[in-house]
Amino acid sequence: MHTDGPLLIVAGAGTGKTTVITQKIAEIVAKKLAKPEEILALTFTEKAAQEMQDRIEGLLNTGYTDMQVSTFHAFCQRLIENYGLDIGISNQPRLLTEVDAWILIRQNLDKFNLNYYQPMGNPTKYIHELIKHFSKCKDEMISPADYLDYAKNVKLDADHVPQGYMASIDEKNRLEEIAAAYHIYNQILLDNNAMDFSDLIYYSVKLLEERKNVLKKIQERYKYILVDEFQDVNWSQYRLVQLLAGDKGNLTVVGDDDQSIYAFRGASVSNIMRFKDDYKDVKEVVLNENYRSGQEILDIAYKSIKNNDPDRLEVKLNINKKLVSKAEGAGIVRHLHFNNGEDETAEVVNEIMNLKDKDETAVWDDFAILVRANSNAEPFAQALEKAKIPYEHLASRGLYRQPIVLDCVNYFKLLDNYHEPTAIYRLLRLPFWNFTEEDMQKFLNTAKRKSIPYYEALKSASQFGLSQEGIKTCLKLTSLIDEGVKKARFEPPSIVLYNFLDKSDYLKYLARSENEGARDIIRQIYQLRQWLDYIEKYEQNVSDATVAGFMEHYQQIREAGDDGQLYIPTDTPDSVNIMTVHMSKGMEFKYVFIVNMVEQKFPSRSMGSGIEVPIALIKEQLPEGDIHYQEERRLFYVAATRAKSRLYFTSADDYGGKTKRKISRFLDEIKIEREELNNLKIKSIVPVKKEMEKNETKAELVYELPKTFSFSQIKSYKTCPYQYKLANIVKLPMKNSHYFTFGNTIHNTLQEFYNQVRVMNGSIQDSLFTKSKKIDKNGGTRVPSLENLLAIYEKKWSDDWFLSKKQREDYYADGKKMLKQFYKDNEDNWTIPVAIEGGFKLKIGKYTLSGRIDRIDRLADGTLEVIDYKTGASMEKATGDDKDQLLIYQIVAETMPEYRNLGKTAKLTYYFLKDAIRTDFIGEPDDLVKLEEKIEKAIDSIHERDFTATPNKHICDNCSYKDICEFRV
Repeated sequence: MHTDGPLLIVAGAGTGKTTVITQKIAEIVAKKLAKPEEILALTFTEKAAQEMQDRIEGLLNTGYTDMQVSTFHAFCQRLIENYGLDIGISNQPRLLTEVDAWILIRQNLDKFNLNYYQPMGNPTKYIHELIKHFSKCKDEMISPADYLDYAKNVKLDADHVPQGYMASIDEKNRLEEIAAAYHIYNQILLDNNAMDFSDLIYYSVKLLEERKNVLKKIQERYKYILVDEFQDVNWSQYRLVQLLAGDKGNLTVVGDDDQSIYAFRGASVSNIMRFKDDYKDVKEVVLNENYRSGQEILDIAYKSIKNNDPDRLEVKLNINKKLVSKAEGAGIVRHLHFNNGEDETAEVVNEIMNLKDKDETAVWDDFAILVRANSNAEPFAQALEKAKIPYEHLASRGLYRQPIVLDCVNYFKLLDNYHEPTAIYRLLRLPFWNFTEEDMQKFLNTAKRKSIPYYEALKSASQFGLSQEGIKTCLKLTSLIDEGVKKARFEPPSIVLYNFLDKSDYLKYLARSENEGARDIIRQIYQLRQWLDYIEKYEQNVSDATVAGFMEHYQQIREAGDDGQLYIPTDTPDSVNIMTVHMSKGMEFKYVFIVNMVEQKFPSRSMGSGIEVPIALIKEQLPEGDIHYQEERRLFYVAATRAKSRLYFTSADDYGGKTKRKISRFLDEIKIEREELNNLKIKSIVPVKKEMEKNETKAELVYELPKTFSFSQIKSYKTCPYQYKLANIVKLPMKNSHYFTFGNTIHNTLQEFYNQVRVMNGSIQDSLFTKSKKIDKNGGTRVPSLENLLAIYEKKWSDDWFLSKKQREDYYADGKKMLKQFYKDNEDNWTIPVAIEGGFKLKIGKYTLSGRIDRIDRLADGTLEVIDYKTGASMEKATGDDKDQLLIYQIVAETMPEYRNLGKTAKLTYYFLKDAIRTDFIGEPDDLVKLEEKIEKAIDSIHERDFTATPNKHICDNCSYKDICEFRV
């Protein structure tokens, strides 16, 4: 309800802080204090941003064109894209991950002149630490010039004895070396048109500080700013928020210092205290009613976190942060102690089975095993496997170690060197080929006896006494290698890989197994999608990407020590969850087991903090206590407050090694009674009851449905629900068409062209809508030249998915011809669109439909023409789905204020670029009502999870999955 002035919300665990933010945004919109696009909500992860966006859409009863609910980095990337040129940096930088930065430094290592940080035996040893150090500097808004100046002016300690004096000189040299390296690193980034993630915020702050006109524009746009997880902001993020909010101060920040597990050196309390100083009239609210956990669980957690005093807000602000449970039941907390790690693992699994057996309402997803580090998870995964209990090890790393990714990598290896024996061996083992063990032994032994390379052996398989199926498999693999080598000469890696997955029947195997509910296959599909996304991202950053170039890049990222980021889906099969405490933040479970509660495991051993930033350059106020143990204690607090009904701590005397392990100090601090459980062995694990395995471990996965739908998704569902499921729910990779590639190129070309038209005629570059402007029919409107239009086309052109070199060349020529005709047709009557690629979120009943409108023009009489480009054959009249798509745009234009205020919609036009023909109409009110009812009915069916295939010859002939679908006609 507080909508005027700054607001600080201190929200404890489970008190509903995300609900507070989303309800507040809905309140602001309902009171018409601001439009949705005038609200900015910032958080730290894509997952949190998406959850917030989905919740807001569920609360709003109206559609909107744009709302900035995003991560700090995504918001700043947009700022740089729009205004980077204003401070002399690229507005289209290549964004580097830490691994990308590692590769860039290694390639330019000779430019750094390192001595202290470049050991002769291992010159790349400190690259990761250097990158982290540079990132910390940018987080603290330390410029290279400031660092160099500081290092140059550091005074030597003349009072020390000669040996100490020399050490001081050594320290000065070290500082000058690291400061110079920081300067060189930033220059290399600029020279390569690249930025790391810290740069996005660093340069955004510089932009807003140095360009007051840009700052004013951004401040005028966002009337309300809300920041989630405020305890984790660093100084640069704090400064960004401060600049955005300006003097009006309609700024809401929500945080909990006790859950700060990412902040730099205790910044959580420091920045919140600074917020209180900077905004004297701040309204302060403390949320301490917990809706998740029993009181006993909350009391234990509070007793622990109190040991971080006095570096907590409760002390600093003199507030009460003790959580009060509003959940059912008091909660149970137990500490189970064992002789060794095997006993601990066995009893955790047995207790899970006992609880599941006694609690009729419990599902496997109600259980979580929390580890401090991923390396501690494997024994529990093995024990659950032995007990035949379904589980998910939700690791944040390890994509490149997944079996399906290794299959793909080994296929690429063969295209670069088809004599790679281990790669051939792995692919012969693909499960859907049924290459028997007997065939494998004959193949290996004969190849060895005759000293034949495996690739040659594949070709000669018929002479090795293999079964007919074995010979067929060998010849198929040979064919795939040969075809892949040819394709790799002119096709990008993603298309080469898709061709292998398709023609090897890998995709058919995945689709069939998914339909049968195979858990492992469902995980593999997620992993394959992530791997293809990674390859496609590489292709976007590298012109003329090849398989050989990608494999060289892949070897470099593996050398850099990267295992690959794993996206964790929320709709995993019903299964016990194994994860790190870091990953558990934001989650909740009925039963939680925090394992390995001994010193040096939890809390973990202090590993040091790498290359320290000089204290004199740090803006934060550092805590009084031990930074490492305070951080670990906050992790312990987060872990404990994930539990709803029961919380288990487990520990053991022996995890290997000679010394007996000491119980975690965190358990000593809370004085919890220890239950000694001895003489259990891993062999005591008994598999789950047969009826439980039959009824529950084979249960069908209930996929999480999209929160927002597009018209193309609705069209896909109406065509065939199973096609929709594979494409939009399962996200099984599909073969795109050259029609899509070409159409996308033309659309992107015209979007860029008209953006330039708007800029040249005084419209704001980053604004969705332009102000009303009378069109000069005598050709007075300024437009880019035809040569400029064709240059844009060249830049936007994509070679993907064409069937042959000739087809690609023909389409390229047709595109040029099409654009020349388009330019000629409009030469004496150019328009300045009032909207280009206008986004929208339209409410239809209880659902949200999203999309983009290609272009909206204002006609001479002041009415609007909605235009959609088509690159295919022209039609005299829009019918069916084509008509429905434009009718949706009419609903948007007539009902959403941002569009309605532009004028009355008079025309819906398909612009057929190939034939230079326009077909237009306008929908009647009945047409619009019937369309909304049709869309709502289709989404109702999706929510009922009716994905039954509806095959017929026409549908199947035009389906991207026709070669792998078992239901096809």
